Amino acid sequence: MFNANRSLFSSFAPYRSIYLPSVLTYGGAMYWMKRPPIWRWFGAAVLVVVGLYGEYRPEAVSSHPYLMADVPAGVTIDEVEWRQIPAGVLPSVDGLPFVARIDLPAGTPLTPAVLGEVLAPDGWWSLPVELPSFLSPGTRLVLLVDQHGEPVESLVLAATPDDDGFGPPTGLIAVAPEDATSVARANISGSLIVLIVPG
Repeated sequence: MFNANRSLFSSFAPYRSIYLPSVLTYGGAMYWMKRPPIWRWFGAAVLVVVGLYGEYRPEAVSSHPYLMADVPAGVTIDEVEWRQIPAGVLPSVDGLPFVARIDLPAGTPLTPAVLGEVLAPDGWWSLPVELPSFLSPGTRLVLLVDQHGEPVESLVLAATPDDDGFGPPTGLIAVAPEDATSVARANISGSLIVLIVPG
């Protein structure tokens, strides 16, 4: 009987990885299949799903400004083309207007490295005046200092609201030297009229 059982075990030798002998009963052997590796299969399926998601998920994009024409250094950039690029590829920049720090060819992506502050034209003077709150640096203005005087061209260099939040916002503008005195007097007396040049 023992030899017969051992012969029976020998005949199942190729399947030892699949079947486990348990006990000898009634002169014979009973076998049970191993429990299927369900958790291993589940883990493999999760890895496959995660890999497919990482491969085919929609890529995050952002809008970035590009030059539409050549711009020399120191000139305000008014027109740009906004293109969709992968998010995080280029550092973001503030809204228009921009000022070229160096000579820039058309198609250049605008980054903080190539942009600078709004500068006054050579020889112009700067002075603080009351300005509308929505004006931004680089905005061109026409100033009327009195009813009969000639209009004065000006450029906004910076705009800063009042600290207390109640008074009118002030800004720094640039004007030609011959107009600086009359503009300052009109601003002090409250007779200065500010016109915004469109475009």
